[in-house]
Amino acid sequence: MRSWSLLTAMALSIALAGCEEEVAEGPAAPPPVVKLETVSERATGQVRSISGVVEASDRSILSFQVGGRVTEVNVSAGETVVAGQVLALLDRTNYQIAVDSARSQLSSARAKRSEAKEDLDRKLALIDKGFVTQAAVDSARAAFDGANASVSSATSDLERAQKDLDRTVLSAPFSGTISKRDVDPFVEIAAGATLFEIQSDGNLEVRVLVPETIIREVDYGQPVSVSFPTLKGELFGGAVSEIASRAEAGNAFAVKVALVELGAADIRTGMTAKVTFNFQSYLNGREAFLIPLTAISIKDADLSAQGEQSGDQNKAPVFVYDAEKEAVFQRLVGLGDIRGNKIEIFSGLEEGEQIVTAGVAFVHDGMAARPWQQNQ
Repeated sequence: MRSWSLLTAMALSIALAGCEEEVAEGPAAPPPVVKLETVSERATGQVRSISGVVEASDRSILSFQVGGRVTEVNVSAGETVVAGQVLALLDRTNYQIAVDSARSQLSSARAKRSEAKEDLDRKLALIDKGFVTQAAVDSARAAFDGANASVSSATSDLERAQKDLDRTVLSAPFSGTISKRDVDPFVEIAAGATLFEIQSDGNLEVRVLVPETIIREVDYGQPVSVSFPTLKGELFGGAVSEIASRAEAGNAFAVKVALVELGAADIRTGMTAKVTFNFQSYLNGREAFLIPLTAISIKDADLSAQGEQSGDQNKAPVFVYDAEKEAVFQRLVGLGDIRGNKIEIFSGLEEGEQIVTAGVAFVHDGMAARPWQQNQ
């Protein structure tokens, strides 16, 4: 009985081995399918859109240069004013007293100077006749010089007092709109305290923060296009009018764009705007292709290079499909800037080549593959 069992087990083992050999000798699995894209799209110039805020080209913070009690406030926020229009007044009483006192001091100083001048002239006439000494003449001349200095000092005091009196009137420096008012009548204010903000009418600009990576491409007078979320489908022209020399938060530089040819468009300060820069000189004569970001094998990338020249770029591999060998091969390419869901390639690819654009993390150099077809 035991030998029969052993023979049965051996027969089953041989039968199973035969089945395994039949499975191993079956047809091989087909190569994996890869999604390809033909390299064709060329980069023509870097386009960047940056959001900003509309401001008035001419703005001014207004304040009194002297302190005192406000007696009149003649305008409100949002009111249109003309150049020279009186906006507010201070109590002039103490400043008028100072002017009157300075004027009196000047009159007294002039009288004393006149007396000193007569005394000097008289002694100069008598010295030739020997009636006065040289010491007396020198004393008279010193008295006259002192009186003359007193007149100069009193004149300066009067001019200063008159200026302070004039400064009790606050006028609009140019025609525009009062955008902010921070003062009411009958309150005491200090010199230099902000009372109004005025902005000119008609001349508008957009302030944007440009990243340090592209600030070198921005130049004075550079034309840009400007759009507004509240004005769908409308596009306006602009030109760079101001470039900050120092970076602000986030290593970005403030750039102002003057708006031109607005026509009858209802554009107001504080509105959001989008400024589009087209840096035609960005490529600097070089050629670049645009390929999908998904074609880059980030895990194998060499990002040690940080230069801007074509020979010193960040490198990353892509997989190029060889139709004759029916396989994909890894190739390093020179990277540029990211544009949306694409990236610039400055070296390593030729027009017409096919690259893998999906699942590159699962592809290896020399791997057999076949192109994905839409009906697969």
